[in-house]
Amino acid sequence: MLKKRITILIIFLALITVGCFGTSIPKTIVFKTPEEAVTYYFEGVTQADANKILQACAINEMSGNFKFDLYIERIGILMPMQFLSPTDSPLYIETNKMQLSAQILNRVKIFSYSLLSSEEVDEGKAISIDTARTNIFIKDVDPKRLSQLKLIKIGIPDKALMDNPKNLENESKLAIIYGADESTERVALFLFEQNYYYLGFTLFRYGENWKISDQISQLAGTNILGAPQKTTVVEFDNLVNND
Repeated sequence: MLKKRITILIIFLALITVGCFGTSIPKTIVFKTPEEAVTYYFEGVTQADANKILQACAINEMSGNFKFDLYIERIGILMPMQFLSPTDSPLYIETNKMQLSAQILNRVKIFSYSLLSSEEVDEGKAISIDTARTNIFIKDVDPKRLSQLKLIKIGIPDKALMDNPKNLENESKLAIIYGADESTERVALFLFEQNYYYLGFTLFRYGENWKISDQISQLAGTNILGAPQKTTVVEFDNLVNND
């Protein structure tokens, strides 16, 4: 009887180990360029793979290296619900990870809704909607449709402004706050259902690894909620070829 109980216990522990560690450990990926990270991000979107999207983002790096004091010094106010937490506690590092993950995935949600639905979701306003429109919305926002999305090119937004000394100083300060070595921005042109759109990104470099910090480009003036902006190839080229 004792031997039987021990055998059952061993099997039970083995199942727990597989359940906890078998497939949940994300593979480590190094993105040598900002373009590689953005490309991988889009692959995650087209595959409706949240884990892949987050692998392209600096969730762990930002969560553990955030300089709370420098951020407050720069902003001048404390907003407990919005700001990341100090990183001197494992608890707060974990809450930072959850907050940053939610922030990215909320951008992805609005990005998807904006492309797939006819409802005006890109301003974040409440929408009065009846049952019929609700059912249409649920059907329309099926993320499987995003498999049709095709990434065309990635460029630097407003290169003249990006290379401006004042902007470079601001980017350097931002990178330091999140423990990064460098900060930059990119815009991506993509095709979806015969229409062209662009999407903005901010990225940090940690050593040799570039990761996305946010699905927004301040220099390109992209939507703060993460919605894509309709464009043409010519308009996009004018946006990135401005040096």
